[in-house]
Amino acid sequence: LFQMILTVFLSNNEQILTEVPITPETTCRDVVEFCKEPGEGSCHLAEVWRGNERPIPFDHMMYDHLQKWGPRREEVKFFLRHEESPAESNEQ
Repeated sequence: LFQMILTVFLSNNEQILTEVPITPETTCRDVVEFCKEPGEGSCHLAEVWRGNERPIPFDHMMYDHLQKWGPRREEVKFFLRHEESPAESNEQ
């Protein structure tokens, strides 16, 4: 079975985290839905690498995304941001 675990930090201090099972079918939206509180409003997933943060599009396939990082994947951190994605709000 192709599965990996994605660690997502739920707050800036990196003390609260959740581990999300990722399969080749998992989208970024799935990860956000998995992580956010029931009834919580707009959230988005952000990746932080070497001080650079960027929002990940909801339709992004996370398994492929993690594969592309290769060995550098250890350097990337993922955060659930409790606000609407800058990318998504720009498109509307």
